[in-house]
Amino acid sequence: MKVAVIGGGVSGCFAAIALKRGGADVEIIERKDRVLKKLLATGNGRCNLTNAKFSKNCYNHPDFVESAFNLNDNEDFIDYLKLLGILTVEEELGRIYPMSLKAQNVVNLLLEEMEELQIPIHLSSPVISIEKKKNFELKTNEEVFHSDAVIFACGGSSAPKFGTDGKSYKLLEAFGHRVTSLHPALTQIRLKSEYLKQFSGAKVQGEISLFCKGEKVACDFGEILFTDYGVSGPPVLNLSKYVNLQEGSKYVEMPLVNMLKDEKLMREEIISQIYMLDYFSLERFLMGIMDKKLINYVVYSLKADKTDSLSNLEDFQRRKLVEILLSSSFEVTGTRGFENSHVTSGGLDISQIDENTMESRMVKDLYVIGEVLDIDGECGGYNIQWAFSSAMLCAKDILYGE
Repeated sequence: MKVAVIGGGVSGCFAAIALKRGGADVEIIERKDRVLKKLLATGNGRCNLTNAKFSKNCYNHPDFVESAFNLNDNEDFIDYLKLLGILTVEEELGRIYPMSLKAQNVVNLLLEEMEELQIPIHLSSPVISIEKKKNFELKTNEEVFHSDAVIFACGGSSAPKFGTDGKSYKLLEAFGHRVTSLHPALTQIRLKSEYLKQFSGAKVQGEISLFCKGEKVACDFGEILFTDYGVSGPPVLNLSKYVNLQEGSKYVEMPLVNMLKDEKLMREEIISQIYMLDYFSLERFLMGIMDKKLINYVVYSLKADKTDSLSNLEDFQRRKLVEILLSSSFEVTGTRGFENSHVTSGGLDISQIDENTMESRMVKDLYVIGEVLDIDGECGGYNIQWAFSSAMLCAKDILYGE
């Protein structure tokens, strides 16, 4: 069995390794000048591989991904990585990283494994057409490849600088496959506020909610980071795909103080402090409960002065102060797009793929894995886990399927 893997990303490389170990004749055809480029950027260069809190419900189509995860879940992935010499550690929120905390080390070990297995890797070779006659014929600008099976592992449209610019979808559409609407996911959200430059660098722990036309669309909890364009951080990344999926005016609500306690208790504590320390200036009071970068915004919103004592605030200002601290609202103007997104929302219509094998229902011996499918997971290692699990399910069917 000769197999051509189109795409040298995470899913493509894992599929190639599994196939070669199983005795298949496999080669990787990669459009860029090296493989696994996108992996280097994951986890801010530390390589968030999977998650200890793994669940199929962390994906947009949980029923579709179930077969792949039944074969290889997060614990199987961690054990598999050990065979490559990659030990892992668990950090906050269940995130699993390589012990080295270096994505480059993971890439290097995968490259060594593929070199040891003598898997041919054709670089700077974008596939421009695929035809199926008796077998598959794949053409690049300079070469023609023939194979019995093809694994399509080209990624989505996110982070085009790494080669995943979405152009490869056309190869699948040529076979009659459908591609759903594509949107950037796991990216930052842009906000409208004249205070963003002052906010930049401030962090707050709490729940952020996205509203569209006044109705809550989604929410998530975690560390929210203010930037000069808006907000970032894991909960923001998880909400980002809904910004483009929803039409109409949008805004987010979030606390400006760390909400590590029950909201009712937080409210009671803040109100108690306001009355107990009513001789404090507004600035002095705020310095005790929030990042100083956010103070000017709070003062402006109250139409007050930093030097005003709490006792001089009107009753409505005190009530408003509590609401601003616990739930401030900011207009959403968009996201930072595919250029800065970690994954693509949307992709190849999963109804055209057999979830038990990853084989196309339209073209025999054509397999589609990884991000190119309409599958996206939450922030925290879930998308690399999907890349691995879908690759292993695909390889199993090629090697041992009927």
